[in-house]
This record gives sequence, C-alpha cells and structure tokens, in this order.
Amino acid sequence: MTTKLSSLKQQFSETPAFLGTISLFFALIPLSLAPSLAKLCEQEIGANAIGFHRSWIAAAVFGLWNGLEVLRRQQSNYQPIEQKPFTKQDVWLLLAMGTASTISLLLWAWSLSQTSVANVALLSNLNPLFVAAAGYLLFGRRFDNRFIIGLVMALLGAIAFEFHKIQFATDEILGDALAFLSAIFIATYLLLIERLQTRFTTVTIMLWRCGVTTIFLLPILPFIEERLFPYSWMGWFFIIFQALFCQVLGQGLIAYSLSRLSSGVVAVTLLLNPVLSSIFAWFIFSEEVGLFDWLTFAVVLVGIYLAQSSQSTVQVTNEES
Repeated sequence: MTTKLSSLKQQFSETPAFLGTISLFFALIPLSLAPSLAKLCEQEIGANAIGFHRSWIAAAVFGLWNGLEVLRRQQSNYQPIEQKPFTKQDVWLLLAMGTASTISLLLWAWSLSQTSVANVALLSNLNPLFVAAAGYLLFGRRFDNRFIIGLVMALLGAIAFEFHKIQFATDEILGDALAFLSAIFIATYLLLIERLQTRFTTVTIMLWRCGVTTIFLLPILPFIEERLFPYSWMGWFFIIFQALFCQVLGQGLIAYSLSRLSSGVVAVTLLLNPVLSSIFAWFIFSEEVGLFDWLTFAVVLVGIYLAQSSQSTVQVTNEES
C-alpha cells in the first residue's frame, strides 16, 4: 500500500500540470510585489520609464542565458526544436507577442493617470474572460463545468475585492476604457505565449518579449516621460531588483507555466495577483485590508482550485523539462 502511494505521488509530481502549477504560484510572489516596488520607484521616474529599464535589463539577462544555452547544446550535440530556421510565421508570432505585451504595459500605465488604481485593478484583470472566449471561438477549445465554475468564482471574487473601492465617474471614462483594453492585450499575450511554447523555449520567448518592449519604448520614451533615469542609487537598486525579481523570475515563470498549463487556467490563477498585491501593500505601506477582503480572497482561492483541478488544465508542448 505504501509503495503504491509513493508511486502515485511520484507520478503526480512529474506531471506537466504539477510543474506548471508550482512555477505559476511561485511567480505570483514577484508579480504581486511589483506594484509596491513600482510605487517606490515612481518617486523618481514614471511607470513607462520603469517598464523600459526592467525590459532592457531583463533582455540582457535572457540574451546571456540564451547564449549559454546555445553553447551547452553545441557541446552536448543536442539539437532542440527551436534551432530549426525561423519561419515567417514564427517571427510574426514572436513580434506580435512582444507587441501585445508592450501595448498592455503602455495602456496600463496610461490608465493609471486617467482613473483610480482600483478601477485599473478591476478592469485590467478581466483578461480570463477574453482568454477563455478566444480559446473557445478561435481554437475550438472546450472547457468542462468544473473550470467554468472555477472561472466564475475566481472572477467574481476578484471583482468583489475591488468593487467597494472603485469609483465610476464621467471624467474617468478614458482611463476605464484604457484599463479594459489592457485586459484584451494581456489575454492576447498569454494566448500567443501558449502557442509559441510548442516551438520555442521559455528563455527564447522572454528574450523576444523583453527585446521588443525595449525597442518599442526606446524612441517614444522621451515624449511620454519627463524623467528617464532615477537620480539615486536606491532608485537604481529598486529598478534592477524589479528587473531580476519581477521580470526575469516572475514573468519568466509565467511563460514557463504556459508550457505546462493552458492559458485559461493561468489567466484564472493570475486573478490572485491583485489580492496578493493588496496584502503586500498592507505589510509595506500599512494599507487597510478588512474582513471582507479576506473573504473575497478565500473565494478567489476556491475558484482557482476548481480551475486548476479541472480537465482543462494541461497544455502539452515540446519544451524539455
């Protein structure tokens, strides 16, 4: 009996879904800390400048990482799938993925200047709806009842968490629309990464993602930000820390999880992000978190559990473990 249980435990721990789930939940820590870290940096530079510095530093890290991987594979005579010549479709998909990520970042930063943080948190996190709808309509993906119930519960819990903080006003319509559009581009980004994971490794995908963002922002940054560089060593420390902790580790783990889990499940799990961000802000900035917030947190967790345990979880790709 003990041998059988050990065998089942080992088999479960080696499944793609398990590896994807572990990486996804680890990714939530740096992603949830990102708003608090950005808030510290915004005392010296704006949100778009922070995004630019995060991107070029992360691109340098992933570029070095990718180079070391190439050398290792050449020495071991291992020929991975992505060493085949890039097709035009590959290039267009990689560029589209990087562009979608960049546009979502710009829309998110712009929306923060036009409406409240609560409105942005609520509307930009509607992306699971678009991921599920696109998966169903464009790719013929079918979701079981357990996933749908989990999606609805997690989404309602996330909405309830932000709802008592939001303020809809006529002078904030532009900001609300921008935040809503950012959710569409976030969903597009997740779907494209899921598709690219069948052809490229996570390091290659993240190199293109950060590289495209850097190239995209470089010419327009002087026109949308007053200050491009932090003026203190502490400002540079928080930017470099964000690049390594939030961009390389956090976003890298999200991309890796999409090689093991479906984009729908990843999007639903990411609904935990704004809740955890508020909890971290509670610790760092003493922002208020009440009983109702903890209750909605529990609802989101139950919804995520249902989605994670559904038959719609696994995404099978060719990436090596």
